[in-house]
Amino acid sequence: MPKTVKPNKDRRDRSLDDALASSFPASDPVSMTSTSIPATDHDAHIPKGRAKKSKPYKLYGASGGGSMIVEAAFGFTKLPVEFVDVPWTDTGWNSKALKKLNPLGQVPTLIMPDGKVMTESAAIILHLADTVPGFELVPGLNHPDRAQFLHWLVFLVAAVYPTFTFGDDTKRWVGADEKHGAGKALRETTEEHRKKLWRHVEKQIDGPWFLGPTMTALDLYMWPMTFWRPGRDWFEKECPKLFKIGTVVKAHPVCKKVAARNKL
Repeated sequence: MPKTVKPNKDRRDRSLDDALASSFPASDPVSMTSTSIPATDHDAHIPKGRAKKSKPYKLYGASGGGSMIVEAAFGFTKLPVEFVDVPWTDTGWNSKALKKLNPLGQVPTLIMPDGKVMTESAAIILHLADTVPGFELVPGLNHPDRAQFLHWLVFLVAAVYPTFTFGDDTKRWVGADEKHGAGKALRETTEEHRKKLWRHVEKQIDGPWFLGPTMTALDLYMWPMTFWRPGRDWFEKECPKLFKIGTVVKAHPVCKKVAARNKL
C-alpha cells in the first residue's frame, strides 16, 4: 500500500488562511481542502483487509438532513457502509422504515456490524474516532483541542438542533402550524433563538476552521447547517466565517460524493 504523503503543515495552513480570507468563487476550495484531509488519507491507518472482511454498517438517512454529516464522516474512513434512503415523509414517530429501529423515527440511524442500533450524529462520530485508528476529524485524547471539540460538538446537537426539533413541526407540540397562533409564535421564537446561538458561535471562531488551523468533524456540521434556516443569505451577512467554512466543506471531494448520492 502506498505510503501517505503528508503536506507541509505551514504551507497547508497558509493555503487555508488564503482560501478562507478570500471571497468565493475566486478561491479554489476543492484543491485547498483536498490537501487538508484527502478522502484516501486513512488508508495508511487501517490494516489491510479489515474493511473488506468486516460486516458493513447500515446507515439510514434522508437527503439534505443531518445524516449527511455522518455519511461524510464515514467517507473519511474505509469502513464498509450501506446506505438506506428514507423519504422525509416517512420520518418521525410514525415512520414505517425506522419505527422498529428507532422509535423517534429520526435520521441518522445506524445499524452496527453486530446488529445493535446507534443514533445521534455526535455519538456516531465519536464511535468512528474510537473505531478507526488515526481518524483525524476528532482530536485525540491528549490533543489540546479535545475539550473544545467536545464542548462545541455537544453545543451543536444539544443547543442548536433542538430549535429545529421544536420549530420544524410546530403542530406536533402546540397543535397549530407555523403560520397560525401558538405555532407561529413557536416557529418565530425558535428561529430568533437559533440566530442568537449562531452569532455566539461566530464570535468564538478565529478560523480558518471551526477550531483553528485543522479541519474537524465540527466543520462537517457547518456544511448542511449553513444551508438550513435562516439560510445562506443570512449566514453570509451575519456569520461570514461559518458561511465560508460551510462553503469550503461543501466543495471537499468527500462531501461532493455525498451530495451527489443524495441527489443534491
